[in-house]
Amino acid sequence: MSTKSTPRRRVSKAEAQRQRQAAEAQAAAPRPLSSTAATIVASFDISRYGSSTQPIRPFLAEALRLSNLTGEESIRKHCRHLTALAVFSDAQGLALTVDQVLTAENIEHYVSRGMATDSPDNRLERRRRLLCVASTANPGPTVPARLSPVGYDSIKAPYTPAERGTILRAARTQPTARKCQQLGAVVALGFGAGADSVDLRDLHVRDIVDHGQDGLSVAFHGTRPRVVQVRRVAEDLLRGAIAGRGADELLIGKEIGRRNTAARVIEDAALYKVPHIEASRMRATWLADLMTDAIPLAVILQAAGLKSARTLVDVLPHTELWLQAKGMLATGRDVVRGGGAR
Repeated sequence: MSTKSTPRRRVSKAEAQRQRQAAEAQAAAPRPLSSTAATIVASFDISRYGSSTQPIRPFLAEALRLSNLTGEESIRKHCRHLTALAVFSDAQGLALTVDQVLTAENIEHYVSRGMATDSPDNRLERRRRLLCVASTANPGPTVPARLSPVGYDSIKAPYTPAERGTILRAARTQPTARKCQQLGAVVALGFGAGADSVDLRDLHVRDIVDHGQDGLSVAFHGTRPRVVQVRRVAEDLLRGAIAGRGADELLIGKEIGRRNTAARVIEDAALYKVPHIEASRMRATWLADLMTDAIPLAVILQAAGLKSARTLVDVLPHTELWLQAKGMLATGRDVVRGGGAR
């Protein structure tokens, strides 16, 4: 028994054009934000990543809507990466829009400057994730297919001697005892012991030892374990920061393992006509101070937890003001010569 196939209905040119236009309109229509992503964005704790002058949630929602992220955990992780980038971008004066924030240039700037104290692995991972979102949410020449590897970044310029004095005074004159204690610890260990934000994390009061007339020392842990003698300029400030506190108390903050603890202390401080305080710049200032004293190179490297002098080479161009403040520019020849004749 033979069967007859039903002949296909021919589509007119007009109908074909209508179908094509409908498909193009559907493709061009903005894709709505998934309910999962909307729920995560609405409840995400943005305050953990710093403050912003612009609302961040609309940027998160738009970036996620334009991306191809679907998994709940993946969306949650990318909210962290995108929020950190948005806070940095806001501080740089950028509008918090996808076309302004999710560019290769801005992401590279954030990774090199905003994550300067993070480990290379963390920087590479965050850059990879941000660029992956950018490639779908903001495709085009601002996000090239090939990117240069994360290279070595020279450190930020140290504070001048006058700027250091201003910051030290600000740390001593906070409106509450708690703010004096917390900012005093951050500033004293930055200027006095070369501590960066990673060094300050999970530091306890017991890690500070007061030797009386012989000064204070601090034991740092983590990736650069070392014991550092605190510079005299910061001794009184550090003593005030640990006075009357329990040995097992966290020196800064209240939660173990919380990131950006030092930045939160600085953000919470009362600062008027004070240079912007950054842990990385205080460490660079500490290095400049050491390099312009008669301290052997090996001692500086050991105290700083450095394996090479590469960082010191980056600090060197910024030491002239420190030499001048110490009266070393005029006496430099005598210092190099080695003192009196024998």
